[in-house]
Amino acid sequence: PTSFLDPLGAKKIFEVIYELNRTLGITVLLVEHRLDLTARYANHIIILDDGKVVLDGEPRKILSSEEARLIGVGIPKATRLYHALQKDGVKLGNTIPLSSDEMVALLREALKP
Repeated sequence: PTSFLDPLGAKKIFEVIYELNRTLGITVLLVEHRLDLTARYANHIIILDDGKVVLDGEPRKILSSEEARLIGVGIPKATRLYHALQKDGVKLGNTIPLSSDEMVALLREALKP
């Protein structure tokens, strides 16, 4: 639903859809390529490759998997940064971030004296 929208417009659409889900308890099925944004709001993600389900589950687990990276899934920037820092020996805790807000919180916690 966010094709051709700028990032702010896309975020507003997601917020409205999320609010409908939360307040009315309706199930929302969404096809979207913006995984940075989708990961913040989804409680379940299914990844298709050539029309076949290749990954199915909780966003944090799916988007931090090696398999997702190998098949070319657009991993959220915060998740990629987390893995790069971990690889370089930076300890940031066990919660893999899906958003910049989550990444900032992890960095703040890691930098506390």
